Amino acid sequence: MYCLWDHFKELDSINLQRSMHLAKFITEMLTSFTLSLSVLKTIDLSDSLHLTPKRIMHFRMLFEAIFDNSDNLVWNVFTRIAVAPELENLRNGIQFFIREYVIGTNRVAAKFRVAKKALNNLEGVLMRV
Repeated sequence: MYCLWDHFKELDSINLQRSMHLAKFITEMLTSFTLSLSVLKTIDLSDSLHLTPKRIMHFRMLFEAIFDNSDNLVWNVFTRIAVAPELENLRNGIQFFIREYVIGTNRVAAKFRVAKKALNNLEGVLMRV
């Protein structure tokens, strides 16, 4: 996880292809439940001043790749951070970021509705994948 945090610090200096590969790698780790979205807790996704175009592009690719999965898998990825009170800022930041920078199509909007419900799933109930 610390290695990923180092990569997040370098997002402004890496090329687009490397950023895309990193986003896909993280998506694979998230959707296989090797990591949770808490890996993003070092990033303030609601701070527009620190979200440079390269950072926005990276995290947009990440969330779009997550949304390419089934509703049940999207639900489970986002539910994993729903029950932890200390991750409230992260949940709010994710919702802000997706609303501001990712939603652009009906497909993404529908997946965002699933994600938003999952982020409020305080019981932590998972769905079959």
